[in-house]
Amino acid sequence: MKKGFTLMEVIVAVGIVTSVLVFTIALINFSVSGIRLNKSKIIAFGLAQEGEEIVRNIRDNNWLNHKRAVSNWRDGLADGDYIGQYNLQALSGFSSVPLKLDSNGFYQYNNGTNTIFYRKITLARVDDNQMKATVQITWQEKGANQSLNVESRLYNWLKD
Repeated sequence: MKKGFTLMEVIVAVGIVTSVLVFTIALINFSVSGIRLNKSKIIAFGLAQEGEEIVRNIRDNNWLNHKRAVSNWRDGLADGDYIGQYNLQALSGFSSVPLKLDSNGFYQYNNGTNTIFYRKITLARVDDNQMKATVQITWQEKGANQSLNVESRLYNWLKD
């Protein structure tokens, strides 16, 4: 009597191996796309934080220039929607343009390669000595719109 595999046993074994391979490839694909989305969320959070720092820097420069009164501590920070970048001391009116990544790895609007990220800085006066700054980062990934919002309050605690 010869021992060997029947055709049915070979078909079942090939089916099991194929199922394991398909499952493994699907799991790897799911993990890689999750990693990409998480990377984008980390970048978006950094861009939102940078937007908040841009606004805070303008407020702090007003203080350094002795603009601490109710009438002028918010100079350059009127209510509205804006864009801003790390190396400028002023905000520009909002336009829906993507941030660019320059050759040094900095995100800005002047030169570089367009990215998937858009940033909108919204300022709103709460009262004479308080304002709300909201930064919204939007991007499209995997055919879906993604968004991250960060909000902070700025106070004129150095008022004259």
